[in-house]
Amino acid sequence: MFLSYDEHLDWLTLIEFGRVENAQPKDHWRGVSESFGYILRHSDGPEIGLKIPDFSAFDPEDPEVAEIWEGPRFDVPVLGLRDSTAGEIVLAARPFLGGRSTINRVYFNAAMQTEGGEAEELWRYCLQSGDLMAHYGLGYTLYELGRYREAYRHLRAYTELVPADRWAWCWLGKACEAMGDVEEARSTFEKAIELDGDETDAPELLANLERRPPR
Repeated sequence: MFLSYDEHLDWLTLIEFGRVENAQPKDHWRGVSESFGYILRHSDGPEIGLKIPDFSAFDPEDPEVAEIWEGPRFDVPVLGLRDSTAGEIVLAARPFLGGRSTINRVYFNAAMQTEGGEAEELWRYCLQSGDLMAHYGLGYTLYELGRYREAYRHLRAYTELVPADRWAWCWLGKACEAMGDVEEARSTFEKAIELDGDETDAPELLANLERRPPR
Protein backbone atom coordinates (compact mmCIF):
# COMPACT_ATOMS: atom_id res chain seq x y z
CA MET A 1 0.00 0.00 0.00
CA PHE A 2 1.13 3.55 -0.75
CA LEU A 3 1.10 5.91 2.25
CA SER A 4 0.62 9.65 1.72
CA TYR A 5 0.30 12.51 4.21
CA ASP A 6 -0.04 16.25 3.64
CA GLU A 7 0.78 18.27 6.75
CA HIS A 8 -0.98 21.40 5.40
CA LEU A 9 -4.25 19.65 4.60
CA ASP A 10 -3.75 17.20 7.49
CA TRP A 11 -4.91 14.36 5.22
CA LEU A 12 -3.56 10.85 5.51
CA THR A 13 -4.36 8.39 2.75
CA LEU A 14 -3.43 4.79 2.12
CA ILE A 15 -4.09 3.35 -1.32
CA GLU A 16 -3.21 0.23 -3.25
CA PHE A 17 -0.12 0.73 -5.42
CA GLY A 18 -1.10 1.67 -8.97
CA ARG A 19 -4.25 3.54 -7.91
CA VAL A 20 -5.20 7.03 -6.71
CA GLU A 21 -7.81 8.12 -4.18
CA ASN A 22 -8.63 11.43 -5.86
CA ALA A 23 -11.99 11.98 -7.61
CA GLN A 24 -13.35 8.52 -6.93
CA PRO A 25 -17.12 7.95 -7.32
CA LYS A 26 -19.09 8.36 -4.10
CA ASP A 27 -20.01 4.69 -4.05
CA HIS A 28 -16.30 3.81 -3.92
CA TRP A 29 -16.16 5.07 -0.33
CA ARG A 30 -17.35 3.44 2.86
CA GLY A 31 -17.48 5.84 5.75
CA VAL A 32 -16.89 4.49 9.24
CA SER A 33 -17.31 7.95 10.77
CA GLU A 34 -17.02 11.58 9.66
CA SER A 35 -13.29 11.32 10.37
CA PHE A 36 -12.47 7.97 8.76
CA GLY A 37 -13.41 6.10 5.60
CA TYR A 38 -12.31 3.13 3.51
CA ILE A 39 -11.66 3.38 -0.24
CA LEU A 40 -13.27 0.56 -2.25
CA ARG A 41 -12.23 -1.04 -5.52
CA HIS A 42 -15.85 -0.84 -6.66
CA SER A 43 -19.22 -0.16 -5.06
CA ASP A 44 -19.45 -3.45 -3.19
CA GLY A 45 -15.78 -3.72 -2.19
CA PRO A 46 -13.18 -4.85 -1.42
CA GLU A 47 -11.34 -2.18 0.57
CA ILE A 48 -8.17 -0.98 -1.19
CA GLY A 49 -7.22 1.89 1.08
CA LEU A 50 -8.37 4.45 3.60
CA LYS A 51 -8.52 8.19 4.19
CA ILE A 52 -8.37 10.24 7.40
CA PRO A 53 -9.11 13.91 6.62
CA ASP A 54 -8.11 15.32 10.03
CA PHE A 55 -5.27 13.01 10.95
CA SER A 56 -3.70 14.99 13.78
CA ALA A 57 -7.01 15.06 15.68
CA PHE A 58 -8.11 11.53 14.83
CA ASP A 59 -8.59 9.26 17.84
CA PRO A 60 -8.23 5.60 16.86
CA GLU A 61 -9.52 4.59 20.31
CA ASP A 62 -12.88 6.32 19.80
CA PRO A 63 -15.63 3.69 20.13
CA GLU A 64 -17.23 5.15 16.99
CA VAL A 65 -14.36 3.73 14.90
CA ALA A 66 -13.86 0.50 16.82
CA GLU A 67 -14.08 -1.54 13.61
CA ILE A 68 -10.71 -0.21 12.41
CA TRP A 69 -9.08 -2.66 14.85
CA GLU A 70 -10.82 -5.67 13.34
CA GLY A 71 -10.24 -5.43 9.61
CA PRO A 72 -9.65 -5.16 6.74
CA ARG A 73 -5.88 -5.65 6.87
CA PHE A 74 -3.16 -4.12 4.71
CA ASP A 75 0.56 -4.40 4.04
CA VAL A 76 2.38 -1.05 4.40
CA PRO A 77 6.05 -1.63 3.52
CA VAL A 78 7.19 1.91 4.34
CA LEU A 79 6.01 1.40 7.94
CA GLY A 80 7.38 -2.15 8.15
CA LEU A 81 3.85 -3.51 8.59
CA ARG A 82 2.20 -6.60 7.14
CA ASP A 83 -1.38 -7.79 7.51
CA SER A 84 -2.17 -4.82 9.75
CA THR A 85 -5.44 -3.18 10.71
CA ALA A 86 -6.13 0.51 10.13
CA GLY A 87 -5.77 1.12 13.86
CA GLU A 88 -2.29 -0.41 13.88
CA ILE A 89 -1.37 1.64 10.81
CA VAL A 90 -2.45 4.89 12.47
CA LEU A 91 -0.36 4.16 15.57
CA ALA A 92 2.71 3.34 13.46
CA ALA A 93 2.27 6.29 11.08
CA ARG A 94 2.25 9.02 13.73
CA PRO A 95 5.84 8.63 14.99
CA PHE A 96 7.08 7.69 11.53
CA LEU A 97 5.71 10.88 9.95
CA GLY A 98 6.37 13.18 12.89
CA GLY A 99 3.75 15.57 11.56
CA ARG A 100 5.65 16.11 8.31
CA SER A 101 4.43 15.52 4.76
CA THR A 102 5.51 12.43 2.88
CA ILE A 103 7.96 13.11 0.06
CA ASN A 104 5.33 12.81 -2.67
CA ARG A 105 3.33 15.66 -1.12
CA VAL A 106 6.49 17.77 -0.74
CA TYR A 107 7.07 17.48 -4.49
CA PHE A 108 3.35 17.83 -5.27
CA ASN A 109 2.93 21.07 -3.32
CA ALA A 110 6.19 22.50 -4.66
CA ALA A 111 5.10 21.75 -8.24
CA MET A 112 1.79 23.51 -7.64
CA GLN A 113 3.68 26.70 -6.74
CA THR A 114 5.67 26.95 -9.95
CA GLU A 115 5.36 26.38 -13.70
CA GLY A 116 7.31 25.57 -16.84
CA GLY A 117 10.42 23.43 -16.75
CA GLU A 118 10.76 23.69 -12.98
CA ALA A 119 7.23 22.38 -12.49
CA GLU A 120 7.91 19.59 -14.97
CA GLU A 121 10.93 18.44 -12.98
CA LEU A 122 9.00 18.48 -9.69
CA TRP A 123 6.04 16.59 -11.18
CA ARG A 124 8.45 13.94 -12.46
CA TYR A 125 9.96 13.58 -8.98
CA CYS A 126 6.46 13.29 -7.54
CA LEU A 127 5.57 10.60 -10.05
CA GLN A 128 8.81 8.74 -9.36
CA SER A 129 7.98 8.80 -5.64
CA GLY A 130 4.94 6.65 -6.44
CA ASP A 131 2.18 9.26 -6.49
CA LEU A 132 0.22 8.60 -9.68
CA MET A 133 -1.81 11.79 -9.23
CA ALA A 134 1.29 13.47 -10.67
CA HIS A 135 0.35 12.11 -14.11
CA TYR A 136 -2.25 14.88 -14.22
CA GLY A 137 0.04 17.71 -13.14
CA LEU A 138 2.81 16.54 -15.45
CA GLY A 139 0.32 16.17 -18.29
CA TYR A 140 -1.06 19.70 -18.21
CA THR A 141 2.43 21.12 -17.59
CA LEU A 142 3.77 19.38 -20.70
CA TYR A 143 0.75 20.65 -22.63
CA GLU A 144 1.55 24.22 -21.58
CA LEU A 145 5.14 23.63 -22.72
CA GLY A 146 3.85 22.66 -26.15
CA ARG A 147 4.87 19.00 -25.82
CA TYR A 148 1.49 17.60 -26.70
CA ARG A 149 2.32 13.96 -27.38
CA GLU A 150 4.10 13.60 -24.05
CA ALA A 151 1.20 15.39 -22.38
CA TYR A 152 -1.26 13.01 -24.03
CA ARG A 153 0.48 9.95 -22.61
CA HIS A 154 0.28 11.16 -19.01
CA LEU A 155 -3.23 12.59 -19.29
CA ARG A 156 -4.50 9.39 -20.89
CA ALA A 157 -2.95 7.38 -18.06
CA TYR A 158 -4.67 9.59 -15.51
CA THR A 159 -8.12 9.33 -17.10
CA GLU A 160 -7.73 5.55 -17.01
CA LEU A 161 -6.92 5.74 -13.30
CA VAL A 162 -9.66 8.27 -12.48
CA PRO A 163 -12.35 8.12 -15.17
CA ALA A 164 -14.66 10.36 -13.11
CA ASP A 165 -12.30 13.38 -13.20
CA ARG A 166 -13.89 15.76 -15.74
CA TRP A 167 -10.96 18.20 -15.74
CA ALA A 168 -8.59 15.39 -16.70
CA TRP A 169 -10.81 14.57 -19.69
CA CYS A 170 -10.88 18.25 -20.61
CA TRP A 171 -7.07 18.50 -20.64
CA LEU A 172 -6.80 15.24 -22.55
CA GLY A 173 -9.13 16.66 -25.20
CA LYS A 174 -6.95 19.76 -25.48
CA ALA A 175 -3.89 17.58 -26.06
CA CYS A 176 -5.77 15.55 -28.68
CA GLU A 177 -6.85 18.70 -30.49
CA ALA A 178 -3.33 20.13 -30.41
CA MET A 179 -2.05 16.91 -32.03
CA GLY A 180 -4.71 17.17 -34.74
CA ASP A 181 -6.80 14.22 -33.56
CA VAL A 182 -10.19 15.91 -33.86
CA GLU A 183 -12.30 12.79 -33.34
CA GLU A 184 -10.65 11.82 -30.07
CA ALA A 185 -10.72 15.45 -28.93
CA ARG A 186 -14.47 15.54 -29.58
CA SER A 187 -15.10 12.33 -27.66
CA THR A 188 -13.04 13.45 -24.67
CA PHE A 189 -14.75 16.85 -24.49
CA GLU A 190 -18.09 15.05 -24.65
CA LYS A 191 -16.96 12.78 -21.81
CA ALA A 192 -16.06 15.83 -19.69
CA ILE A 193 -19.50 17.35 -20.37
CA GLU A 194 -21.18 14.05 -19.50
CA LEU A 195 -19.40 14.27 -16.13
CA ASP A 196 -21.05 17.64 -15.36
CA GLY A 197 -18.66 19.46 -17.67
CA ASP A 198 -20.38 22.83 -17.23
CA GLU A 199 -17.82 23.33 -14.47
CA THR A 200 -15.00 22.93 -17.00
CA ASP A 201 -14.06 24.57 -20.29
CA ALA A 202 -15.29 21.51 -22.20
CA PRO A 203 -18.55 22.99 -23.59
CA GLU A 204 -16.71 26.00 -25.02
CA LEU A 205 -13.83 23.87 -26.28
CA LEU A 206 -16.22 21.48 -27.98
CA ALA A 207 -18.14 24.35 -29.59
CA ASN A 208 -14.88 25.84 -30.91
CA LEU A 209 -13.85 22.44 -32.22
CA GLU A 210 -17.14 22.03 -34.08
CA ARG A 211 -16.70 25.44 -35.72
CA ARG A 212 -13.33 24.47 -37.16
CA PRO A 213 -13.39 24.16 -40.94
CA PRO A 214 -12.88 20.59 -42.18
CA ARG A 215 -9.41 19.77 -43.46
